[in-house]
Amino acid sequence: MMSLVYRNILVISDNSHLCREFENLISELELEKLNWVFSISPFSNLSEFKAKLKNEVSIRNLKEHSTVVEICKDFDLVFSIHCKQIFPKLMVKNIKCINVHPGYNPINRGWYPQVFAIVNELPIGATIHEIDEELDHGEIIDRKFVKKSITDTSLSLYSKVISMEIQLLKKNLLNILQNDYKTLSPDNKEGNLFLKKDFNELCKIDLSRNYQAKDFINLLRALTHGEYSNAYFVNPGNNRKVFVTIRLEEEE
Repeated sequence: MMSLVYRNILVISDNSHLCREFENLISELELEKLNWVFSISPFSNLSEFKAKLKNEVSIRNLKEHSTVVEICKDFDLVFSIHCKQIFPKLMVKNIKCINVHPGYNPINRGWYPQVFAIVNELPIGATIHEIDEELDHGEIIDRKFVKKSITDTSLSLYSKVISMEIQLLKKNLLNILQNDYKTLSPDNKEGNLFLKKDFNELCKIDLSRNYQAKDFINLLRALTHGEYSNAYFVNPGNNRKVFVTIRLEEEE
């Protein structure tokens, strides 16, 4: 086997599809002899991950100090693949931590990058970066834009970004394991940061507000994500939420 710096690797994720693709890449690159361990956050569905992955899967809560100490002792590299947990300072300072992020940093830092890319008409892409103490803020290993269409919803754009993330992993995984890569620090490192609360505020449609047609369609596109119930207004008759999605179909 080639000279690899990292051999005990923890993958923490909340996206079972990406984990399965990561397993396929490990096999494709003949890296099965390394010690790969897969974990999820406490709020993900363990049964779903066990059904999709070949590797054993466990739950690791990064808010537990003992769990973080154990990770620092047992692993020399950690991948965050759509992990919804914040990596604590102890981990970031003691182990190389890499994030696969579904946005183009620093333009799309934070939660649900595809949503805010549609609403704010921002570019979108995928990024692999080192993790520091701030959210989606570390030195960039690689990144690439994806093409956004006026007919994209949150789900279709997210699917494009995931495909790009897989491409970036294929291109960079061996270099990461060999610790043989150069990083980029963008001029405007802060960029745009969107949080979960920003998403929650988007979801409620104000029936008394006058929207421009383009802005309203963009809002519904950004909040339409398969079976998820995101956009809603409140029925004034009974004070219940009424959920709204949009269907877009361009003529042949």
